[in-house]
Amino acid sequence: MAKSKNSVLLLSVMDSWGGGEEVLLKIALHVDDIVFSVATPPGTSAEKFLANRLNVFTLASLKKIYRTNDGWTFFDKLNVLINITKSVFPLYFFMRREKISVIAANGNFAALFALPLVFLFKKKLLVIQHLLYERNSFEGRLLKTLVKYSDMFICVSKSVAENIIEFTGNQTRNKITVIYNGISLPALPEETTNVRVSPSKIYFAVVGSIIREKGHDQIIDAFSQLVSSFPQCKLLVIGEAREEKSSKFFYRSLEVKTENLYLSDKILFKGYVEDKKALYNQFDVLINYSIVPESFSLTVLEALAYNKIVIASNEGGPSEIIEHNANGFLVEPRNKQALFQVMQQVVMKFHDEAMDEVRKNGRATVDKKFSLNSFAEGYQNIFKNYSNKSKQCRAT
Repeated sequence: MAKSKNSVLLLSVMDSWGGGEEVLLKIALHVDDIVFSVATPPGTSAEKFLANRLNVFTLASLKKIYRTNDGWTFFDKLNVLINITKSVFPLYFFMRREKISVIAANGNFAALFALPLVFLFKKKLLVIQHLLYERNSFEGRLLKTLVKYSDMFICVSKSVAENIIEFTGNQTRNKITVIYNGISLPALPEETTNVRVSPSKIYFAVVGSIIREKGHDQIIDAFSQLVSSFPQCKLLVIGEAREEKSSKFFYRSLEVKTENLYLSDKILFKGYVEDKKALYNQFDVLINYSIVPESFSLTVLEALAYNKIVIASNEGGPSEIIEHNANGFLVEPRNKQALFQVMQQVVMKFHDEAMDEVRKNGRATVDKKFSLNSFAEGYQNIFKNYSNKSKQCRAT
């Protein structure tokens, strides 16, 4: 009786926790009428799934292998193939024991591990797509293979869906759907739209891993221009460097840049903050200004839910969340002068009623378009549909 009529395997190749794993956890905890199991390599991700009392199958060979240097070498690809081969039968026997016929793979590399199960054992494959791919990338070219053998691509934004169609062709549109990430609105005290972190200061923040793609250096340049006229402003850099040398080097370069600008008292490096309330209570304005298009931004969504003002690049997923001058502000990408001008606009109107309306609209946007209920219902409908299709196939 513990086995449901509808069972789905959530397949991840990440040993560390990230946005994709957060989506899988939300699916497992909030989608009704489906029994979920998780297959993942040992590590932080497995520990967190287990902490949430999920049925977790850990398999070391599932761990994602990253390309070396600037591209995929023959040996990189060979190691991926070896790991896929090692994983096939352990995954199959686990799925047979749990009576699972549908796999939801967390991205392209997870889908690669699922392909043999599709070929050999007729499993249904749904691929959750979180990323935007560069035109000539190996990962992008991989989409052409995956779309042939997958039943559906579930994209986290329209930007991701259109990016995939660029690689796979318009004829694959019927295999692609969009389900936005959803969140629950945090409980806030009444009349919080005009609450500030400080009555005399304005706190800007950039939140996320310290990597060059996030545009920290451009944000610091724009802020240095702003603070010369508005000394009441501060910038919080919230997040940590990743394990890669390039990330650690970039983090140090930001510290040096701050010192050279004599802004160490204005630009504060705060590290990683796990607790959401503690995180969003630290600042008034979120700047999400990556130098490459983002597929989506959970940070933007959460900031709106906490009544924060959001400034974001006018491209990718954030441009699907933010409506300029209505629930936030959009800026021309990769233009730090334009960023400075919008930051200046926000500071000059910070105490106006119009800015309170922007905050109010931001929270309302999350409630109407990006609710956790809508997210869960979207996945529930898809999983039920493909579980039923799988049963029909077995019956015939």
